[in-house]
Amino acid sequence: MKKSLKKTLFAGVAALSFVAVAGVSSTNASAKSYAKVTSNKALTTDATTRNVTFNGTNALYTKAGTLKGAKVVATTTTTKALANAQTGKANLRAYRVATTNRGSVYYKVVSFDKQYRGWIYGGKSASAFAGGVASYATTKDATAPASDATFKLNSTSTTANTTLFKAPSWTQYKVGRAVVDGKTLTSTDAYKDAVLTFNKAVTTSREGDTWYQVASVNGSTTNGLVGAWVKASDVNQLNAQPTATSDNSVKVVYRLADGTVVGNSATWIAKDGTTGTGAGKLVNPATGSAPVNTAGASLAAFAANNVPTNYALNTTPVDASSAQYGNTLYVTVKSAATSKVQFRLSATPSNASGTTIPDGASLVNGLSNGDVISKSDIELPSLSADAIKDLTGSKDTPLVLQTFNAAIAPKTINGTKTYYDTKGNAYHYVFTTGNAQSNFYYPGDLVTVPVTAELTAGAPTATPTPNTWAN
Repeated sequence: MKKSLKKTLFAGVAALSFVAVAGVSSTNASAKSYAKVTSNKALTTDATTRNVTFNGTNALYTKAGTLKGAKVVATTTTTKALANAQTGKANLRAYRVATTNRGSVYYKVVSFDKQYRGWIYGGKSASAFAGGVASYATTKDATAPASDATFKLNSTSTTANTTLFKAPSWTQYKVGRAVVDGKTLTSTDAYKDAVLTFNKAVTTSREGDTWYQVASVNGSTTNGLVGAWVKASDVNQLNAQPTATSDNSVKVVYRLADGTVVGNSATWIAKDGTTGTGAGKLVNPATGSAPVNTAGASLAAFAANNVPTNYALNTTPVDASSAQYGNTLYVTVKSAATSKVQFRLSATPSNASGTTIPDGASLVNGLSNGDVISKSDIELPSLSADAIKDLTGSKDTPLVLQTFNAAIAPKTINGTKTYYDTKGNAYHYVFTTGNAQSNFYYPGDLVTVPVTAELTAGAPTATPTPNTWAN
C-alpha cells in the first residue's frame, strides 16, 4: 500500500511539474520583444533639403513601428497612394530622426496639408533618406519668360489672395501667401493694374503646373512683391510676339571668333504694323529710326540682351546695319563667367534695441566679425535679370556692379537660423547689406557683400529663399 501511494504521489508531482514547465514555455512563447529608442532628435539641416515622399513600401506609425504601443497612421496602401498623388498636399517634410537599439532609423514626417503625421522606417543610416521615404524635389526648373516680356494678373480681389504666394503653392511646408513689407498679402486689388516681369520659372512635380517668380513690378525691382510667385495660368502677357515669318523676323546666331556656333539662337520679330518689312529688305533703313519688337527692343538691343549663358559680346554695340528680314544675323561672342555671391560680416554684431542676454547666460556659437553667412541662414532678396547680369562678363574684364549694388544694398535681411543662449532663450540675427566693390572682382570670382548684424530676441519667422546667384 505504501508502495502504491508513493507511486501515486510521484505521478502527481511529475504532472504538476509538467504543467508548470508547460505554463512557463507558453508564457515565453507569447511574449514579444520590442525595440527601444536610443536617439531621438530634431533635424536641423536646411528645411528645403528635407522634403521627402513616401514610396509605398512601409506604413506610417504613431511611433517607430517596432516600439511597444506603435499604431498605424497610414497603411502601405495609403502611403503608396500618397506617393503617386497628383497634388502637392501629399508632399512631406521630415523633421525628426530616431534610432533604435536594433540599428534601425525612423523619420518623423508630416504631409504639407497636415493630414498625415507620424514615424516611418528610414533604413539603417541617418545620413540619407531611405526605407519608406526618399528625398523629393517638389519643383523642377522651367524656362522663364523673356526678360522683356510683360504680364498682368488675370483677375484680382479686394478680399482675398489666391494668386500670389511666397513659394509655388504646396511646394514648401507652411509657406503660403506672399509677404509684402512684412505683412501677409490678403488682397490682390493693389496689383490689378500692375505690369509684371518674371526672371524664374518652375514646374510643380506633382501637378505639373508652371509658376513664375516676379522680377519687377511696374519697372521697379525693389517693390515688395518682387520674389513672389504666381501660376502661369493666372497671368496674361501684354506684349505677346506675332508669329515669325521671313517678312518680319531675323534669326540671331551666336558664334566664337573661329566660327563655332554656341548656345541657342534667338529670333527677333518686328512689331505688327512696322513699315518697310519684307523678305530681303534691310531691317535698319538708311533714314528713320530702327524698328522694334513688341517689347520695344531694336534688333541690335535684342541680340545684346539674349547672349547665351557663360558668353559675352566680343565687341559692343552689336552691328545690325546689314541685317535683312528673313536672313540670319551672326553675333561674335567670347567665353565669359558668372560670379556667385557671399555675405560676410564686416563688424562685430550688436544687440538690437530691447535685446539683452540674461545675467549668467551666454550666446552659444554666435556670429563674429568676418564670418560668412550661409545662404540657408538668410532670407535672400530677389534680383532682377539686369542685376544678375552684372555678375556675368568676359573673364578679362572687371565686374562693374552698379545695377547689382543698387538692388542689393542697403537692405534689411532677416536671418532664418535660431541661436540659443545657455539658458535656452532663442534669438536670431537681422542683417543690413552694404555694397560689393566694383572693378575689384572678375567674372567667376566669389563676390563678397559686406553685412552688419543685430542679435534680436526670439526665433526667426523668415524662411530660407532659394536663389541661384548666392554661394
